[in-house]
Amino acid sequence: KALKLLEEMKRSSIKPNLITYTTLVVGLLEAEAVEKAKYLLNEMASAGFTPTSLTHRRVLQACSESRRLDVILEIHEWMINAGLHADIIVYNTLVHVFCCHGMTRKATVVLDEMSGRGIAPDTITLNALILGHCKSDHLDNAFAMYAQMLRQGLSPNIATFNTLLGGLESTGRIGEADTVLSEMNKMGLEPNNLTYDILVSGYAKKSNKVEALRLYCDMVVKGFIPKASTYNSLINDFAKAGMMNQAKELFNEMKTRGVLHTSSTYDILLNGWSKLRNGTEVRKLFKDMKEIGFKPSKGTLSFISKAFSKPGMTWEARRLLKTLFKD
Repeated sequence: KALKLLEEMKRSSIKPNLITYTTLVVGLLEAEAVEKAKYLLNEMASAGFTPTSLTHRRVLQACSESRRLDVILEIHEWMINAGLHADIIVYNTLVHVFCCHGMTRKATVVLDEMSGRGIAPDTITLNALILGHCKSDHLDNAFAMYAQMLRQGLSPNIATFNTLLGGLESTGRIGEADTVLSEMNKMGLEPNNLTYDILVSGYAKKSNKVEALRLYCDMVVKGFIPKASTYNSLINDFAKAGMMNQAKELFNEMKTRGVLHTSSTYDILLNGWSKLRNGTEVRKLFKDMKEIGFKPSKGTLSFISKAFSKPGMTWEARRLLKTLFKD
C-alpha cells in the first residue's frame, strides 16, 4: 500500500518530500517489509534527499518496535553514507535503541565509533547504557556506568536515578534504594512521580507494607498520582496477606483519584476474596467487571473454582457462576 501510494503521488504530479519518504519507510518497517523499506530509502537518496537526525530517529525506532534489530546498524550506516550528519543526537538514538533491548555490547561498539569521530558521550548516552545494563539484569555494571558518569564530570539527572531504582526494583534489590536516594539528594534532585511509583511497587512486591504505605502516603501528600500498576502492587500485597479490607480501601482510592482499574486489579481482588470464600464480594466484582467489559483470567476462574468447591460451598459456587454468565 505504501509503494502504491507513492506511485499514485508521482502520477498525480505530487512530488514526495523527505517527510513523505520517512513516513512510508517507517510504515514498511512496522509491517516488517524490510527489503521494500531499503528500496524506498535508496529511492529517497536518488531523489536528492539527505536523511536528518529526525529521519534517523523515526526509522530506527520503527526497527526497534518491529523487533528487526538485525537491520538497525545496517540502516544507521546507510544513512551516514547517504550524508546524515553524525552528531551526538544521532549516536544517542542508536545507543538508546540498542540499550532498550539490553544490547549493551553493541552499544559499547557504538561508543568506540563515537570516540573515533571525536564525539564525547553525554548524560543521555550514559543514561541509555545504564538502562541497557538494567534491562539485561547486570545491575553492578549499571552502577559502574553511573560511577563513570561522575568521573567524566557529567551531571546525572532524575532519569539516571529512576533507571537505577527501576533496576533495583526489577531484580528484587529495592532494599538498596536508600543509597540511590542519598545520591539524588546530594545532586539536589527531588523524587518525581515515577520515582515514587518504582519505590512503592518495589517495597510492596517485597511485602514491606510499612515502607510501601509510608512512601505511598508521602507520594499523594506531594500531589503525585500513583499509576494503576502501583496500586495493583499494593493491593496484591494486602490480598496475599488476607488483608482484604485494606485492599478494598485502596481499590476505592483508585476511583477517588481518577485512576482506572485494570483487569489485573479485579483478578487480584477476586483471588483475595475467594481465598476468604467471600461470595458476596466476588459477585460484586463479577458484576463490575461485566459492566466495564473485563473478563476474569483463566487462572483466576480456576482459583475461584477450587476455593468454592469445598464442602458446604456448592450453593455459593452456583450463585457465582450464575452472576458471571448471566446475560
